Amino acid sequence: MNNRIKPTIILTMAVVLGTLLIYGATTVVFGADYPTKPIRMIYPFPAGSGGDIATRIFVDAASKVLGQPVKVSNVTGGRATIGAAKVAQAKKDGYEIGSLPIGPAVTQPIFSAKLPYGTEDLEPICQFTYLPIVLVAGAHTPYKTTKELIAYAEKHPGDVKYAHPGLGTVPFFMLRSLETESGIQMKGVPFKGLAPGVTAVVGGHVDIALAVLGPAMGLQKGGKLHILGLFASERSNLAPDVPTVEEDGVVTYPQLWTGIFAPKGIDPAALKKLEKAFVKTAKSQEFVNAMHKAKAPVSYLDKKAFQKKIAADIKYFKAYKAKAK
Repeated sequence: MNNRIKPTIILTMAVVLGTLLIYGATTVVFGADYPTKPIRMIYPFPAGSGGDIATRIFVDAASKVLGQPVKVSNVTGGRATIGAAKVAQAKKDGYEIGSLPIGPAVTQPIFSAKLPYGTEDLEPICQFTYLPIVLVAGAHTPYKTTKELIAYAEKHPGDVKYAHPGLGTVPFFMLRSLETESGIQMKGVPFKGLAPGVTAVVGGHVDIALAVLGPAMGLQKGGKLHILGLFASERSNLAPDVPTVEEDGVVTYPQLWTGIFAPKGIDPAALKKLEKAFVKTAKSQEFVNAMHKAKAPVSYLDKKAFQKKIAADIKYFKAYKAKAK
């Protein structure tokens, strides 16, 4: 009887072992072959915005490196938190990732307690650009530099109206900090994004706003506004004649960066493949040339450096929140 049982046991063990080997082999091949289909890149703001354009340039170059199409999907709403939540809650197979600015990735989770995700639910992969932000004033205003603006606001407290894209956004904190650091008082007027605020400046409805450098240069050339200064520690090679606000004694703030994120716990093989592909993408001449043409800066940080930057930004905004209480 024992002799009859032994072959059965052996056969069963062989089948089980064979299945495990096949499954293991399949898993390894899957990881090695990633990606085998198009990747969806979620961007949480409307098509045509500055970060959207840079994202599309990036994914065009990344598609060639990865050998599969990377397609941008604009998932808007909730001040960009709906798109960010989609990224955080996506499947962890690497086929749905996101291009997220600092707002939905870092500041909104700090200042909005009811969000269905937190920064810890996002896996940072890399930073690839930032929005060069400038302080602009309407052609109707008497100031053409940041110093002149501050001097005017000191003499006319509460008279200067500034446009901002909403409480809790980085541009709002930049302008509020301009007030507190300079000891001036201005009046904030909310708009649905940077672009509507700039339109209000051109129309004379508000006096100052923050704008993306490229479009602002065109409006200044047309005589519709003045660029007072760049929010950065050094001048941009895209516009070397534009002074920084630091040159006028104003403390700078965290960049309006944009980076690539995946849901926390993404498949390690897919994550490694994306990391390597995005390094090549950022260094490709095609990407660099296209970004320069779009007047968008290339600012690449790998995973480790990007994580360090995010940690510093979290510390900055948490301190700001504590101070404001």
